[in-house]
Amino acid sequence: MPELPEVEIAARNLRRWSTGKRIARIEADPAARRIFRPETPRSLVGALEGARISEVSRIGKHLLVALEQGGAPVGLHAHLGMTGKWVRRAEGEQAPSHSRARFLLDDGATLHFRDPRLFGRLRVVPSAAFSAVPELTALGPDPLRDGIDAQRFGAALARSRRSVKVMLLDQALLAGVGNIYASEALFRAHVDPRRPGRSIQPAEARRIAQAILAAMQETLDRDDGPEPTYVEEPGAENPFQVYGHQGERCPRCRKGIIARVVLGQRSSFFCPACQR
Repeated sequence: MPELPEVEIAARNLRRWSTGKRIARIEADPAARRIFRPETPRSLVGALEGARISEVSRIGKHLLVALEQGGAPVGLHAHLGMTGKWVRRAEGEQAPSHSRARFLLDDGATLHFRDPRLFGRLRVVPSAAFSAVPELTALGPDPLRDGIDAQRFGAALARSRRSVKVMLLDQALLAGVGNIYASEALFRAHVDPRRPGRSIQPAEARRIAQAILAAMQETLDRDDGPEPTYVEEPGAENPFQVYGHQGERCPRCRKGIIARVVLGQRSSFFCPACQR
């Protein structure tokens, strides 16, 4: 599942491919209607076809595309869901499988929104008023854009009885941290994911904050090009230290065996020997 680093890579790709380009034509798959909620494929085409892309930004796991249509601003809010990707095809190249929306640019290239499981979302934002979208205004600080205030972060953890792993998944605490990077960060910080937030000491909160940023930066440094592969895809390599490695020996202490526990209905991976 794409989390903040994967969405940041998607934003960089879209920015490089599309800024300043005009959308000559849009083809939206009517069978993939759930992706366009609450819009319809037809309304998305009507709002964005002919528009020029002026800026691509990101907050958390959300992509924000600002466009200009007839001298007026309009926006596209994109969420990759569980399997969504933006991929580019040059003129004449075969479309990827599961292409749900196709944006044909005036340079001849086509941007495809590919989403096998249909959990992604493409939504028109009138006047590009992203600050008025409740889903976006509810987000907490973005670790890459805003950094993590360790003192404020630790104080938020200290107020909760929820497990620290479940708290890290709360987008109002930090925007963009998901299941993978929560597991990876807690492993790096030597913190058991089952511990209640109120048990986390200030020094541990600082370690967790630093570990979140380090785990994300590692993925960004490993950027595997314009069509990144998600770890859950068949045949994909797993570059993470504990996520998805249940039953394997801990790569750090070499004594513990990576365990899996369900917290907040999500799988958490950790080493019982060195995450005490």
